[in-house]
Amino acid sequence: MSAQQDFASKVRELIRAARAFGPDVRKRVIELLEEARKRVIAEVADLDPASFTSVQLQAMRAEIDRALETFRMELTRSVNASQADAFASGEAIVGQPLAAVGMPAPSFFGFSRDALAIAQAYTADLIGGLSKDAAAKINAAIQRSFLGGQPVTETIQQIGKALANGQGFSGLFSPIGERAETIALNEILRVHSIAAQARLEDAAAVNPEIKKQWTHVPIARIPRFSHIQADGQVREVGEPFDVGGEDLMFPRDPGGSPENTINCHCLLRPYLDEAALKPTARQEKMLKDLGVNVSAA
Repeated sequence: MSAQQDFASKVRELIRAARAFGPDVRKRVIELLEEARKRVIAEVADLDPASFTSVQLQAMRAEIDRALETFRMELTRSVNASQADAFASGEAIVGQPLAAVGMPAPSFFGFSRDALAIAQAYTADLIGGLSKDAAAKINAAIQRSFLGGQPVTETIQQIGKALANGQGFSGLFSPIGERAETIALNEILRVHSIAAQARLEDAAAVNPEIKKQWTHVPIARIPRFSHIQADGQVREVGEPFDVGGEDLMFPRDPGGSPENTINCHCLLRPYLDEAALKPTARQEKMLKDLGVNVSAA
């Protein structure tokens, strides 16, 4: 296998690994929301609209708040762990392909680990805000239903039920699930890009020929034409990409607009011109043993 093939093969392998974050995140969000939904349904099912009291109202609100607080804690813990995995994956998507062609790729310095901690704290705040908002909306909807004397079955239907095969939710839990999934996946992949950019900067300091490339991953629910156009775009490591007329250093660049960064599944990858891809020492020895001299693959 040539150096170019080694490099390309390793990049493809790591892109496949990065794409696995999406299904894993969706599955975890659904699991945690289903636990919260069941607790809310159980609380509502025990109430009688005909004899609804303020004491019952306070108890119900407290239980719903606890259910969403548990959701917040568990989702934050899960997403933060995935962000740590994404950080390592972002490092690998640069380091491993370069190592495959015998090019040094320096390790991260403390700044990058600090960036991970900041990203995790920011994500925790977003999930916290979502959970509080969700609890308030669920409580308000249930209170309106009971004050209007709506039957318990109708109130439960309004809250929502899990869809077949665990694909999502209906009712009040549908928008909550969509927002939770968007926040979780966006912030996990943002860390992936931040880590890749940081590693590229470290590597380019030793190997100036290293560049970066924007890779469009076509799994977004609503494809962005500007992101499709950016696919394959190559830039110097310290220069931004042109994505829909906006300068982005990497996919989900926090300096970009929400319209250009939220629900983006694109990835950042290292790029080397063919002339920069030289055989590894092992490959060079094999070629020499065969009587072949190759200066670039």
